Amino acid sequence: MDIAGPNRGSIRASNSGKVIYSGWYGGYGKVVILDHGTVNGRPITTLYAHMSTIKVSQGQFVNKGDVVGFEGTTGYSTGPHVHFEVRVNGKPNNPLNYI
Repeated sequence: MDIAGPNRGSIRASNSGKVIYSGWYGGYGKVVILDHGTVNGRPITTLYAHMSTIKVSQGQFVNKGDVVGFEGTTGYSTGPHVHFEVRVNGKPNNPLNYI
């Protein structure tokens, strides 16, 4: 899901979790991936992409609402936004099912 916003707008963690990736991720540009544990035995992660600046490090624990970075247009992007994914068992799912 792409969410447009102002360049360098704050990107906040959708839920508490551990940063399992923080850095450049190909066409996604600057990315943060959070591990939120398991739900019904299935691992849940969220991905935040195209950041201008990353504010967290791999291994760090974040709380719901913490700033993890700022909107940008890194990677394959046409303008400032955050690309947000919810992944179940490593596969992207529609984030609207979880919001």
